Amino acid sequence: MSPRLSFSLVIVALVSAGLACSTGTPGPNSDANLRATGLAQTAAAILTSTAQASITPATVTPSPTLTPVPIPSTATVAPPPAAATATATVPAVPPAGATACPSNDSDFVLDVTIPDGTHFAGGTVFNKTWRLRNSGSCTWNTSFQLRYVSGDALGGATINLTAPVPPGATTDITVSFTAPTATGSHTSRWQLFDDAGTAFGTKPYVQITVP
Repeated sequence: MSPRLSFSLVIVALVSAGLACSTGTPGPNSDANLRATGLAQTAAAILTSTAQASITPATVTPSPTLTPVPIPSTATVAPPPAAATATATVPAVPPAGATACPSNDSDFVLDVTIPDGTHFAGGTVFNKTWRLRNSGSCTWNTSFQLRYVSGDALGGATINLTAPVPPGATTDITVSFTAPTATGSHTSRWQLFDDAGTAFGTKPYVQITVP
């Protein structure tokens, strides 16, 4: 049973007792009226204390303390620029022994041996000699070569110069050939190459006939 209900029952009992004592019409100063008045005052006091006791002060709940949450930074920190790399340009190195001459040239002077149209039986070995002039601005060294370039090779092989040839000078170059067995006219054309492998100048040739 709740306290409020118990107090209410007590008050009802007190009031009822007072009414029972006041049956009839007693005077204002009679014992019955005095008792009734005392009971009423007692009941009022009980009601007041009960009402005060039943009032529960409101509980004040303190506001929660808000803890600031750090917001992650979305800013992207750019890395420092890479150090510039200097690229050195290395000049091209010419092949070993290569001539740095800007102008190589040659001129045909004469057929020293085997004039054009000479007749040879098939299988005959012969030597052809050309005389060439250095008409360029640089000396030919012994790395310069006379090579076959077109026509019928006639068994000829590449020849290196045997001595340096300065500008304006001439040199005789000899190549060994073999007449083919096929009848008819046969031509073999050759040319000079410098020490860097570049062809230049005139293209001397040998021309024979196999009857």
